[in-house]
Amino acid sequence: MLQAFLASIGYAGGVVVDKVVLSRYNLPVKRFVPLLFIWIAIITAFLLPNFGHLDLKEILTTKYITIFIAMLLIAIIWNSLYYRGIQESEVHEFELIMLLSPLFTIIFSEIFLPGEHNMPVFIAGIIASLALIASRFRRKHLQISKNTWVIVTAMIFMSAESIVIKLLLDVFSPAALYFARTAIMSVIFLIIWRPKLLNMPAKCFAYTILTAGFGVLQMVLKFYGFVRLGVVETTIILVMGPLLVYFFSAFYFKEYIRKRDIIASAVVIAAVLWVTFFK
Repeated sequence: MLQAFLASIGYAGGVVVDKVVLSRYNLPVKRFVPLLFIWIAIITAFLLPNFGHLDLKEILTTKYITIFIAMLLIAIIWNSLYYRGIQESEVHEFELIMLLSPLFTIIFSEIFLPGEHNMPVFIAGIIASLALIASRFRRKHLQISKNTWVIVTAMIFMSAESIVIKLLLDVFSPAALYFARTAIMSVIFLIIWRPKLLNMPAKCFAYTILTAGFGVLQMVLKFYGFVRLGVVETTIILVMGPLLVYFFSAFYFKEYIRKRDIIASAVVIAAVLWVTFFK
């Protein structure tokens, strides 16, 4: 449980720093993301001597090669959309949508992971979805912008990746899997986007290293939570991360949080707690 709690702190710190770099300094996503993944891979590499275990014989089978490639494709899609969403939306709006990620992850785990089917999970998902839709209404109209769909798509792919990662953790240790994932993704982003990595303010470069550290803290411990607690219990605890982001966004970024968004967030959190109770 401690690992999942620390992962939620890493998530909150990462979102806040990402918002500073992408919005206040207006750093292009196609320059920020490749550099971020390079630093994440470098930092994770220091964990490999003690925590980088893997079952090479199993990894090289068709089954796990296919799953690994699927993970890379899903991760590239959601990361590209995720950082665009951070840059183009206010933190509280971004986090309101991302609050649905735990519920989608739980729903996917019920469907695709054996032995986890539970009807209250689906009921909670419907309630949370309706709360999100209600929060988008302004002046009798449903306000769904292009950027909203970008964040929603990122959230769905992010949730789906958790299931794929859980399968891969049967043959990778958390640190080894995260290193392989981020190292390969950094190369792919460099090839696709060909960014000028050093063409940025020194502060942005330092912030990128900082958020990479938060990313390693969040994801490696999240993976360990998947191994020790399971996807559902870890995901529930990680809800603390978005709550911390809400707190930071209100006091640091001076963003206005609408009452309707607060109510919707409370409904989503209540739905997550309901899932926890029934699990």
